[in-house]
Amino acid sequence: MFNFRFLCIFLLAISALSFVACSDSSEAKEISKTTSATVSAIQSATPTPTMEIATPTPNFETSWPLSIKDALGQELIFDGVPQKIATISPMATEMLYAIGGSASLRDRASNYPIEAQDIPDVGSAYEPSIETIVANQPDLVIIESITQARFAGILSQAGIKVMAVKVESIDDLTTYLTLLGKIIDKQKVSADVIDDIDERLSTAKMTDTPTSILILIGDRDRNLYAARPESYTGLIASTLGLDNKAAGLPDSAPYPGFALMSTESLYKANPDMIVTITPAPEPAPRLSDSIKEIPPFAGLKAIRKNNVIEADVSLFLQSPGPRIVDAVEFLKDALPAE
Repeated sequence: MFNFRFLCIFLLAISALSFVACSDSSEAKEISKTTSATVSAIQSATPTPTMEIATPTPNFETSWPLSIKDALGQELIFDGVPQKIATISPMATEMLYAIGGSASLRDRASNYPIEAQDIPDVGSAYEPSIETIVANQPDLVIIESITQARFAGILSQAGIKVMAVKVESIDDLTTYLTLLGKIIDKQKVSADVIDDIDERLSTAKMTDTPTSILILIGDRDRNLYAARPESYTGLIASTLGLDNKAAGLPDSAPYPGFALMSTESLYKANPDMIVTITPAPEPAPRLSDSIKEIPPFAGLKAIRKNNVIEADVSLFLQSPGPRIVDAVEFLKDALPAE
């Protein structure tokens, strides 16, 4: 016989178990939600670790033997720092001293920096005394590659190591300052010098509409020659961002990189500014004064507006090298006002 009382008790028991199970499931879900939220909060509050990549410290020590190529394409090998160095051009002397080196011999025109004037000279940079150089037996002779290339073979035959340098661009200047820094084991000094030059040139460079310019030099016959952009003198103007009106003219002067200027070509150029260089020392008259006294030039824009300046022959012509930054800054300061 069916027991109704037993059935009711059974159903009540099942309901109770279901309630407990449901309660346990809900609590578990709530606990799970709370735990997940807490973990997320902790993760958000904890900074994500970053990997710091250490910048390698530059190695400024020269490794020996050192092999380099000079401005003439010669491969030179050095087993150590040369102890006696002869610099027989102003370019070579100024580059060596700029990075903390010193010379045992110099050419007569190498008078910067002032301490270079205390060392013996070998005569003119164009005709140095080969006998004096050989007798001194330097470990290295530094020459300028364009006008002194012929000395490389002569001195090499005498068993003397010769390195040629050049400054036809800012990249050239950087290259040979760097190489000299390695040769005399002063790479940190040369790197600092290069950084200073780069910073100053970057500051000086013009960003506005370029001023047109001619840089002129004269000879004894009163001929005038303009520095082309390919010359070191022209490099000074182009580094500043000026419009060199001698661009495209043929190389036709006794000075490499200069073009002969007739009255007609001067009027055709008619620059905003004229910079003059007088090779002869004072009291010889300055070209900046005498050019104003030549009647045919009176109508030139630069002369009418009195925008004619005299540049230092050493900075602008005789001593290509680290002081190009001084020449650029001088030229910027001399630019005519708008």
